[in-house]
Amino acid sequence: MKKIIKIVLIVCICIGAGIGYIFYHFMWDTQSVKKGERLRSVESPEGNYIANIYHGTGGATVDFSTIVEIEKKDSKKKKIIYFQYHCEDVKLKWISEEEVEIDHKKMNIFRDVYDYRH
Repeated sequence: MKKIIKIVLIVCICIGAGIGYIFYHFMWDTQSVKKGERLRSVESPEGNYIANIYHGTGGATVDFSTIVEIEKKDSKKKKIIYFQYHCEDVKLKWISEEEVEIDHKKMNIFRDVYDYRH
């Protein structure tokens, strides 16, 4: 009897972990967002970073979106910091080497992430 309870418990934990990962991947993880077509790139004031702006088309049943990805030039590391739905383009301005302003939202490129879903 104890063996059956352990097996059922392990199966339930595995199913719960799988559902949790799927939920996280599709609802919270901005790094898994499909970027689409690159509109333009804007270099940081000192030239260490590039902000790549993408236009996501999503297909026939999904509206346009805009994604901003920060790329470190020397290492090619990339991180999506901005994801907006119902949006075809954004206004982006570098404030400093660590801060950008995207559509009147001031963001630190190391700490901040904007995702319309949250």
